[in-house]
Amino acid sequence: MKIMLIIIITTIVAGLFYFFYLGYKSQNGTAPGLVDSKLKHCSEKPNCICTEFVEDKLHFTDAIKFTEKSTAILINAIENTIQDTGGIIINQQADYIYATYTSSIFRYVDDFEIRIDNEKKLIHIRSASRVGHSDMGANLKRINQFKRIIGLL
Repeated sequence: MKIMLIIIITTIVAGLFYFFYLGYKSQNGTAPGLVDSKLKHCSEKPNCICTEFVEDKLHFTDAIKFTEKSTAILINAIENTIQDTGGIIINQQADYIYATYTSSIFRYVDDFEIRIDNEKKLIHIRSASRVGHSDMGANLKRINQFKRIIGLL
């Protein structure tokens, strides 16, 4: 009985250590940025969602349509929404915003990218975990929350 209890406790401690290690490991890195003027494709892992590539059914969700004529007003609304949902803006360019989100317990860092397509009047989003295989739906939830809030503005 004691040996079984020791094995269980050791397994739990090792598992927690592993998750904290992944959180530490995710602190380093950056988003891939734009590739050929688009957000990068997601990898094969199910820990990324992107609005750019409709043919990638596993990782796709719809982009956000906008009617705002002023890019400055649109960017301000995007920045406010990112900050209101717990993101930290790392880099901003004319049509691209890069932010990070950090989970509360294990401190996992996820990359969150926005590309504004002024021609098609679309806001494209890519949200991806830096480490691990699955994100338990966190990136899709984040994008859907962003869509709801930005849609209210």
